[in-house]
Amino acid sequence: MTALTEEALRELLDERGVLQPGALRPPARSRCYAVFAQRPDACLDVAAIRTQADRFFQTKLGLTVDKDYGLRPPESDVARVVIAGNDGATSGTRTCFGRRVDQADVAAAEEAERRQMSSGLSLLAERCKTIWLITPESEDDRVALTIAAIFASTMLGPILTPGGAEIFGVRTARLKLEGRPSPYR
Repeated sequence: MTALTEEALRELLDERGVLQPGALRPPARSRCYAVFAQRPDACLDVAAIRTQADRFFQTKLGLTVDKDYGLRPPESDVARVVIAGNDGATSGTRTCFGRRVDQADVAAAEEAERRQMSSGLSLLAERCKTIWLITPESEDDRVALTIAAIFASTMLGPILTPGGAEIFGVRTARLKLEGRPSPYR
C-alpha cells in the first residue's frame, strides 16, 4: 500500500467513517507492525485505545475520521491514527488497516517465535480473530511502534515486527521505545 493521503482515505470511507467493502487492499503484513487482536471484527474501540494511550503511554491519540460502527461491524477497516507523545519524539499520523487473521499470519507468528526460541505468543496469535497492520514510514519508526504497543495493550494480542523477525508483547515494545534491551534475551 502506498502512502495514503487524508483526502484519498476519506474517498474510501462510507458515511459512518468505515472502509467501503473492497475499496482498499490491505498492505503487506511483511511491511507493517502487525498487532493481533482478539475482537471478532475490525472495529476499533477508540475510547479504550485513547484511555490506554493516555494512562500507560502518556500519549494523546485520535483518528482523523471518526468511526460509527453501529450494528454492522466490518470485516476490514482503515484508520489514520494520530498520536502526540509527551516526549515530543513520538508524534505523528500512521495508516492502520484491520482485517481477519489468516493462516499465513499465524505461520509468520510461529516462525518468529521459533527464530527467537521463545514460546507462548504464537499460541496467543492463533486465538486472535483480527489483525491490525500499522504502516511505518521508516525502519526505526517510533510512532508506528508506539501505536502498535497501544493497540496490543488494548486488543490483548502480540506484535509482529515488519519482516516478521520478532514477535513480542507490550512490555518488550515499551522497552524498545525506551531504548532498553528485552529482559528475555
